[in-house]
Amino acid sequence: MKEVAIERRRAVPSAGILLTTGGIFAGVLLGLLQIGNVFWYKSAMLTYGLASLIYIANLFFRDRVLNFMSTGALSIALILNLAGMIRRSIESYQMGVFHPPWSNLFEALTFWSFIAGAIYLLIERKYGFRLIGAFVVPLLFFTSAFAIFKASHDITPLMPALRSYWLYIHVVTAFTGYAGFTVAFGGAVAYLIKDHFSHKNLVKRFFPSKETLDEITYKSIAIVFPVWTASIILGAAWANEAWGGYWSWDPKEVWSLIVWLFFGAYLHARQLMGWRGRRVAWLVIAGFITVLICFFAINLYFPGLHSYATE
Repeated sequence: MKEVAIERRRAVPSAGILLTTGGIFAGVLLGLLQIGNVFWYKSAMLTYGLASLIYIANLFFRDRVLNFMSTGALSIALILNLAGMIRRSIESYQMGVFHPPWSNLFEALTFWSFIAGAIYLLIERKYGFRLIGAFVVPLLFFTSAFAIFKASHDITPLMPALRSYWLYIHVVTAFTGYAGFTVAFGGAVAYLIKDHFSHKNLVKRFFPSKETLDEITYKSIAIVFPVWTASIILGAAWANEAWGGYWSWDPKEVWSLIVWLFFGAYLHARQLMGWRGRRVAWLVIAGFITVLICFFAINLYFPGLHSYATE
């Protein structure tokens, strides 16, 4: 029996790699079709919405079919999102203004949804339960819907400062940070619900332990915090090359630093001061509010060197 168990454990990573490879191949294949990028992004948004409903339903009706459907719907949404990104890159190349699909508000929001969804699926696979999806996936739907209904879909030439190799590395690291903080927020919300309603049968039965939720929240932040740090450093290097200075106290720079300080404080409080439980969960939620301000409020309402992101 032990040998059988070991064989199964070894088979799981292989299956995960095959599914991931198949999903990437499907997304690339769809992106190569002669169908406009906005169609794929809208399809992804609708599928994120469907996945959100299934994940929420799975909170109340724990069922194998719902488990399969929730993960399947999110996976399809990510494939459609990837197809939109591939197609948009091709279309920008055909127009003679090629750039990666994360250069303006519309592209940045849809890229955020994609990266956050991918990170969440990795965590779901590692821990084997889908509860946090009920809090994370609706956020993916919101960001995708905001992009579809509020941001311009036009493909336009990049401003001179953005025509740089820095665009490929700085923005990817920044949105990896955004995505990890989004997953951590879902874990913190689930922790607070578990803590406050622990006497309820529904919560006792379906929510994982508070220790597990705390671990997911912590690991999500611990992994992406160095990436966010790298994003700030890379952004400073890019700013020096583009504008002649590493730091100009631009609103986006200031709030990126505030986000860094919040989550740095979380890691410090948890590791060095021994904080656990509700205090650090609320600290994560406060930190995520700074993330939302850093992206939405600063990009949309505060003029600065990063105001190109509203286009």
